[in-house]
Amino acid sequence: MTGSLLLALAACHQPELAPPDPADLGECGTEVGYTPRVVRLTHAQYDNSVRDTLGIDTHPSENFLADPKFGGFDNNAQSLITTDRLARDYRRAAEDIGESLATTHGAVEALAPCDPGPDPDACARQFITSVGAHVYRRPLTSDEVDKYVAAYGQANGLYASGSPFEQGMALVIEAMLQSPYFLYRLELSSPKDDSGVVVLNGYEVATRLSYLLWNAPPDQELLDAAADGSLDSTEGVSAEADRMMADAKVGDMVDDFHSQLLAVDKYEDLSRSPDLFPAFDPSYGPEMEQEALDFTRHVVLDEDGTYEDLLTEPAGFVNRDLAPLYGLDPNAFGADLQYTPLDPTQRSGLLTLSGFLAANAYYDIDNPIFRGVFVHRNLLCTDLPDPPGNADLKLPPINGGTTREIVEQHTADPACQVCHGIINPAGFAFEHYDAVGQWRDEENGHPVDTTGTIPVQGGDSITFTDAIDLSHQIARHPAAHKCYLTNWFRYGYARTETDADQCTLERLDQQASSDDYNLRDLISGLAKIDTFRFRPSAEETP
Repeated sequence: MTGSLLLALAACHQPELAPPDPADLGECGTEVGYTPRVVRLTHAQYDNSVRDTLGIDTHPSENFLADPKFGGFDNNAQSLITTDRLARDYRRAAEDIGESLATTHGAVEALAPCDPGPDPDACARQFITSVGAHVYRRPLTSDEVDKYVAAYGQANGLYASGSPFEQGMALVIEAMLQSPYFLYRLELSSPKDDSGVVVLNGYEVATRLSYLLWNAPPDQELLDAAADGSLDSTEGVSAEADRMMADAKVGDMVDDFHSQLLAVDKYEDLSRSPDLFPAFDPSYGPEMEQEALDFTRHVVLDEDGTYEDLLTEPAGFVNRDLAPLYGLDPNAFGADLQYTPLDPTQRSGLLTLSGFLAANAYYDIDNPIFRGVFVHRNLLCTDLPDPPGNADLKLPPINGGTTREIVEQHTADPACQVCHGIINPAGFAFEHYDAVGQWRDEENGHPVDTTGTIPVQGGDSITFTDAIDLSHQIARHPAAHKCYLTNWFRYGYARTETDADQCTLERLDQQASSDDYNLRDLISGLAKIDTFRFRPSAEETP
């Protein structure tokens, strides 16, 4: 985003708000982390915004180049640049949507707040004002409305079919979808005093809130709350957050967060030796992915569960394909995944589901290194460097031994042990599970060894007997709680944390801890803290 464009955007009328009362800043005062003022929508947010504003659920972003991940998530503002290729994709998507609206009988009329028959020009102005407020996520200025009215009058004959009204409105939508006010989440409020913070206006707060909790734009009720000043206080934001958490759209956001945290995209394309693993078929990958998402949604939303539940509940979502991987009779299941209690001596929450175990394995053997790295990076926020470029990532043949023995030998060099002394033990906890997640007591005739000790941030350590024990201890450990919260902060705020966010994170952690780390409350708590409504007045320097 260039400085000139930012200035041009800022020239738009912004509602004037009073400077913040120092008492309103809360316990963290002016300790507010820097948030970019202009953040591009992710591809998922683009699709959801088209769906919610226009009723079009065709996922146009499927033709875009994938958003890159930064800091673990694809919505990090730092990585959301707009390349020439993406700009062309936006244009083509807008043109396709405009063509579809113009040529699909009744599509435009379904969006119109009025009957265009008696006076189509007057209805066009109402249409632009009404639909534009949802596309822009704020009311349009009179100048903006006039410009779109002018565009409406220039559309006749542009599309293959459609009445003049339909074609005009289709062109208006096509233009709106290419506007920076749609493609970017904008926070253009400016400092009103020398307090060190900027008070976001109601529409900016509404946008923050809706993309945090729904990964989608504000609905009419949230826009109304922005208009009447309800979002100018933490109490008002909290009330809206509670309403939104009861909406089914929260499920999409919960899925999106956990799909990225768990890297479930790795589940889709799994190949295993058919000779060694006859119970597995590559087509099971998407079912494993769905199982992981069904499980997290079940714990978070259906059970109103805690972080401990997420890592300890001995259950999965099983169908006839996945049943053999859990030692269950496939004849007892149908094609659909269904909630299924599992043996608590063999299964404990997310880390013992088939998808995680299979995705972190090789074609013919499991991989303790992959599994250990995941536990440390994703669950404990351990700072692990990437392996050196010359590292040999292939394991030698087992030749009748165990995977643990081979890994220990392969990483025995003292230079390797700097990292693998941390990584390997966490992975060894899962040696009861083969490369497709099936339980085993022995490997090649040898008892598996699943014991170990791992360091945890703060100088603590966890000594465990197996993956069940490790999962239960991680589920209760404050460092794991703080890591899970930090990942939610990175996802919900679309950026990595800064030193100025430490007060906010500490307050969020204290609140979550007092509530046994209830997951619904943790998520909504991201919006209920006082610092949610502010931004630092000083711009970050590159």
